[in-house]
Amino acid sequence: MSKSSLGWLRQLGPGLLFAGMAIGTSHLVQSTRAGAVFGLGLAGVILFANVAKYPAFRFGAQYAAATGETLIAGYRRVGLLPLLFLMAVFVFAHGFAVAAISLVTAGMLKAVLGVSLPVIPTIVLVLVGCTLFLALGRYKLLERVNRLFMGLLTVATLIATVLALPSVDWSFYPDSAPAFDLGAFMFVVALAGWMPSPIEASVFSSLWTLAKKQSSGVAAPAASGDAASDAAARATAVHDAVADFNVGYVGTTILALCFMLLGAGVMHSSGVIPEDTAPGFAAQLVGLYAGTLGAWSAPVVGFAALTVMFTTAITVLDGLTRALVVSWATLRAVPEASTQAGTGRAYVFVLVGLGVAALLLVAFFMQGFRAFIDLVTSIAFLTAPVFAYLNHRVMMQDGVPDIAKPRGMIRLWSYASIILLSLFALVYIWLLVR
Repeated sequence: MSKSSLGWLRQLGPGLLFAGMAIGTSHLVQSTRAGAVFGLGLAGVILFANVAKYPAFRFGAQYAAATGETLIAGYRRVGLLPLLFLMAVFVFAHGFAVAAISLVTAGMLKAVLGVSLPVIPTIVLVLVGCTLFLALGRYKLLERVNRLFMGLLTVATLIATVLALPSVDWSFYPDSAPAFDLGAFMFVVALAGWMPSPIEASVFSSLWTLAKKQSSGVAAPAASGDAASDAAARATAVHDAVADFNVGYVGTTILALCFMLLGAGVMHSSGVIPEDTAPGFAAQLVGLYAGTLGAWSAPVVGFAALTVMFTTAITVLDGLTRALVVSWATLRAVPEASTQAGTGRAYVFVLVGLGVAALLLVAFFMQGFRAFIDLVTSIAFLTAPVFAYLNHRVMMQDGVPDIAKPRGMIRLWSYASIILLSLFALVYIWLLVR
């Protein structure tokens, strides 16, 4: 392998963290449920959501690489209201998101390891474990653990999917699937809302892009006085960041389809109805692999799925904590360069606060596993066009180097995505209020 190839591989990290964050509730739960209930009927929804959200997600890594600052700073440059809206979504919607992911992780822990504790104490174990890991491990350990277990689950999922293909009903919309009524549309909303992740999570990508540079000792591009040299440095930084992001994003899209095919080939073809409890559904998920790879695979893949859910919980907690710390500092006009986004007392304080809030939400507001997950994902569906528009605005600002501004196809793609996401959100609101 050439030195240039090794250099490119060393750049991988933030994109794989994005994949680790996404391949959790949206994939393990929602994609599998989609296949189990609708067969291949919602494959187009999964593809549409991934394609439509791509520009907005890509802009998170692209903006950070080009400017040396996060999307949070970009939102503040657009105005105070975008920053306040971002913070409000982080506090309220993502509080529910952390709770939902913790619930799924706890269910996986009970199903795989046979933990006999009730759900709430199990969630406490999950949150304490994630908090200690982040408080002690920081970015480098998070990146290494994520690479290992993402690789294991990916290989197992691809093999299981291939073995499940003969059992898949390849009809566009199988007769055995429920009628596409209002209830089905609401599930489509929930599926698309977190597929592959809420768009505001693009902020996490920008934070991880800068954290990667800091942990590797690589400084953000800075003006040298030579216009040609500066442009080349920016172009290289942007290219590396986008390439890294694309690896993670394409991987999440492929795995989303794989989980849908597993649900369709193993559960839908057998008439298995997804469980409405986190431990019950987790046990069904492990059973998908056992049914295709053999009983020997259940403990191996179950452990990999459990660790990936822990990775999802950890990455979401890390990204949200960093985002809240930087957002609060930005609101007070504190420069990002002097803000300890991933270290310091503020990071630990917010991290612990998020864990406590998630536990309270699960304890007092959960009315059922599916309803809880669908609530969280539906909120993301409604806010998606707003964040797609804001990310586009941030990229078109005068402060973004011309070499990094979206042009040509990606710019048109972004416009089309904003329009389509807005139309679907309006249809959803109309159905709710009519």
